Amino acid sequence: MKDAATFRRFMAEQSAFVAQKCTFEYARARAGLNWDKLFREMAFRQAVEKSRWEAFCYVLSDVGIILEGALRPHARSREIELAERMGRLFELCLLEHPIPDHRPEGWGDEIEAFKLRLAQAQMTTPKAPYDIGEISGGRIYKVLPIHSNLTRFDRELVTNNIRFSLCRFHEDMLRRLAPEAVVADMLSGVPAAEAADRQS
Repeated sequence: MKDAATFRRFMAEQSAFVAQKCTFEYARARAGLNWDKLFREMAFRQAVEKSRWEAFCYVLSDVGIILEGALRPHARSREIELAERMGRLFELCLLEHPIPDHRPEGWGDEIEAFKLRLAQAQMTTPKAPYDIGEISGGRIYKVLPIHSNLTRFDRELVTNNIRFSLCRFHEDMLRRLAPEAVVADMLSGVPAAEAADRQS
């Protein structure tokens, strides 16, 4: 993984995988033997869809922070530019999909929140993925498609599932990422990921 376009795909795909795996697995486990019947009910499917999209956004934010921490040492005094590019990639990852029905106002609030989070992250040394995952884990717990009466003791379970999944993502990232090459591509004018969008 040596260019911004591949980097962006990796960022989106890994976030989607972690978010969907954790939300679906939890919902199926909580539904028990009736999971197939429950998943055919329209109201539940709509709740799952909302949970899935929100979870994708939350995990994408955590993944973005983890990736920024891996790229930052190679920015060579251009950390602010790197943060601007990461903010744009986060936005592109969300906006390449149709706006979900439950978010008619779009993702603007989350995009701005991620940019603020990036600025705050750059004020200190990068955190471990396990610690970063506590943010999205806590937020995903609140949007699970299961009634709160059944989930009130599961916050730690859900959060730890996300945290461990992000640790596995981090290991995969270390194997696949060529950070210096990605930073060079991201900071060389218009990133390839953004240029590809303009041409499509």
